[in-house]
Amino acid sequence: MVSTHPTDGSTEHRPRLVLRFALYAGAVLLAAGLAISWLVNREVASRAQRTLESQARAVVAANLNEHLRPSDFSAPVTRARRNTLDRLFRQNILIPGVVGGRVVGRNGTITYAANHILIGTPVLHAAELQQVLAGSVRRGVVHTQTWRGQRNVKVLRVVVPVRLKGRSQPIGAVELDQDYRAVAVSVGDARGRLALILTLALLALYISLFPILHRVTRQLEARNRRLREDAAERERLLEEAESARLLLAAQNDRLLELDRLKDEFISLVSHELRTPLTSIRGYVELLQEDGRLTEEQERYVGVVDRNSARLLDLVSDLLFLAQVDAGKLTFELQPVELDIVVAECVEASQPAAAAKGIELVSSAQRLPAPLQGDPARLAQVLDNLVSNALKFTPAGGRVEVRLSAADGVALIEVEDTGLGLAEDEREQLFERFFRSSRAAENAIPGTGLGLAIAKTIVERHGGRIQLESTIDVGTTVRVELPLSLSGSARSRQELAA
Repeated sequence: MVSTHPTDGSTEHRPRLVLRFALYAGAVLLAAGLAISWLVNREVASRAQRTLESQARAVVAANLNEHLRPSDFSAPVTRARRNTLDRLFRQNILIPGVVGGRVVGRNGTITYAANHILIGTPVLHAAELQQVLAGSVRRGVVHTQTWRGQRNVKVLRVVVPVRLKGRSQPIGAVELDQDYRAVAVSVGDARGRLALILTLALLALYISLFPILHRVTRQLEARNRRLREDAAERERLLEEAESARLLLAAQNDRLLELDRLKDEFISLVSHELRTPLTSIRGYVELLQEDGRLTEEQERYVGVVDRNSARLLDLVSDLLFLAQVDAGKLTFELQPVELDIVVAECVEASQPAAAAKGIELVSSAQRLPAPLQGDPARLAQVLDNLVSNALKFTPAGGRVEVRLSAADGVALIEVEDTGLGLAEDEREQLFERFFRSSRAAENAIPGTGLGLAIAKTIVERHGGRIQLESTIDVGTTVRVELPLSLSGSARSRQELAA
């Protein structure tokens, strides 16, 4: 676990985190204040300019429209007319704040100016003049020379169209230059008040943010501490999981080795048991053929023969499964007359069926083409299925073996009227050493290997095996085998497990 001692890194960096929050918040608030200041300045300046424009229009309408003549706009005025306009402009137009005034003709020439050196010169804004002559008022901030000779003075220039009595269209225009300091004073006043208000607002907001910043940093510290503890815990769990994985891998390797040794042991024991069992059965047959045994001795020898046969079958089954697990199972592939295999199996099982009083019948159709397979292994499948059917069918029952062909497969069906099987046990029936509850209840002998071996052989032939069963009604086992098998041209093929 991670220590939460006060010297932890989160505590050491807390002042730095608070300062960083404060700087970021201050930068955002300052940017917002500057943006608001710019917008307010712009709005104040725009309103001041509109006010001056309105004043210029009023001055022109009140003092010039009635005193100007059409000749004043056609060409530069004469000396006498200039003196008259000088008195008019200096008395009524060039009021405090107005630093320049001009009369402009329709051709863009200044016909009169309070600053006489401009008379006869063209205006520098001919495009805007055309808009003014169309009836609109234009304004703009420029630098110019006042009528008193001051150079590079910042002014608000307003161009107003002039309509004389009896004319609907402007005959020319009047330019008035308003000293921009009048606008700047109003903007400066507004800026000063706005700066004071924003400063106070930012200070109040900044102060109010500090408790929030402290609260946030404390929450971040707690969260970071929990995250470090969780990370340490996960690291510990991962180490434990890795140790467990390595242990499981070692155990799995050990189990695989034990499984391999088990298969080798079963194979070895099976081989070793087959030889003495075969010898025992041989000597038993000699005793049975001798003819000098008493009736009681023959009964004893028969018991020995039956039990040795059962042991030999069990050893054969175990050896078969050992070969499957070791991948050494081989098949002798050749054309198989499956109807003959069925007939031979039924014929060989008739004595056992008759001994139990069971009717054993068969109906085998001749296949349209020989089946490629191992006849001995296929006979083993049929023997296991018929043997199971006879074991689980009571006296007076019936077992039927059918062979037919459909859709490119050979279908073998073994149907009995026996004890049947519970539905929840059907999936386990083909597992090794599985014994159904009905077999245990009725003390039916068996190893639970017959159906597992049958399924293995059928699947290695490219087929499948299925089972349907109803308790106290009977069981039907269906085997489907393909009538063509890839590689059938070879007389011998090994099918590894």
